[in-house]
Amino acid sequence: MVKTVVREVPPVYLCCDTLITAEDVASASRFQNEARRREHLAWRRVVREELGRGVQISYNEVGAPMVDTPNTWISVAHSQGVVAVAISNRKVGIDIESSERDFERAKSRFMSQEEMTLSSHKHWAAYVWCAKEALYKLYGKRGVELRDELRIESHDEATRQMQASLAGDERRAVVEIQLHEGDMIVAVATFDE
Repeated sequence: MVKTVVREVPPVYLCCDTLITAEDVASASRFQNEARRREHLAWRRVVREELGRGVQISYNEVGAPMVDTPNTWISVAHSQGVVAVAISNRKVGIDIESSERDFERAKSRFMSQEEMTLSSHKHWAAYVWCAKEALYKLYGKRGVELRDELRIESHDEATRQMQASLAGDERRAVVEIQLHEGDMIVAVATFDE
């Protein structure tokens, strides 16, 4: 089961917000950009809201966030003042983007010719970008070439689900595309069981 939480990043955090810990503030202070600090605090607040204030957040060898709660995986993403957090009882990857962002111009860099023919939906390039970003997080392998190694193999227009794989990895993945607040596209990737 995957729980997806999408929230706007608040313009400021109150000093009395009990879900923001000193550890969170220290972790956010490494970002020089104020917007990045707020996004960092926002996703950490969501994790603590969902899993409890005492949950410990750390990072694995590829820099992905993880929690100390047994059999619980998280993945986080942010875009244009919005954060998305996936919490699951199995490994998960998530990405979020605005449907207003123009992915068409760059699609040849991250989509194969076969992938370009899977759908004629006006946001297809954005769906594929989000899916591949979520898959990158799911597989957890650095240096993956999005166009040639991460493959969207099929797409169901009605359910907005994709079947996908990573070259050289036998695990198959499923990506679900969700729409939030009308213009935010969220992709959630899990291994096909």
